[in-house]
Amino acid sequence: MVRQSVRSVKPRPMPSHVALSLRALASREASRRRRYVDLRTWVRHFGEHAALSINNLMRPIALPAFGGLASAVFLFSMVMTNFQGIIVSHPNDVSIAIATMPSVRATLLDMSEAEITVDVFVDEQGRVIDYSFPDGYGSANTASQRRKLENSLLFMEFNPATTFGMPTSGWVRVKFTGRSQIDVKG
Repeated sequence: MVRQSVRSVKPRPMPSHVALSLRALASREASRRRRYVDLRTWVRHFGEHAALSINNLMRPIALPAFGGLASAVFLFSMVMTNFQGIIVSHPNDVSIAIATMPSVRATLLDMSEAEITVDVFVDEQGRVIDYSFPDGYGSANTASQRRKLENSLLFMEFNPATTFGMPTSGWVRVKFTGRSQIDVKG
């Protein structure tokens, strides 16, 4: 009797959204089964999924980032063209460095063929006050070499060291390397 009554019930029509949901579910399941067939297809699917995720993440950021970079380059180029007339070297410029070391202005006498390195103390007027031989650089071995060195230092003209543009005393390393070559390191 129950069977008879169940058979006699009229079937209700299936709603259209349920049919569509079942088809979508079946399609996803078929795609999932094709994806895991072997390792190669799984790796390809993983790469495609990662590329899509990165693309979806970068799309909202790309336009503002490019706009910011373009505007920064444009503004920087506009500002830098205005500075071209300001950055000019003038012959009477005073160095804005806080301190400079003494330097050799002129020399009159040459040393012998010996190579000698000397630390020289120069006063505010550019005169030699004292000298010493740095450790590890040797010294003038004979009295005649020392006399030639002293005469050479006596006749050398130095530019004095400066601090905030004012002349001051300071040490400079002078290396005599033969008849006509002098190296100065401050």
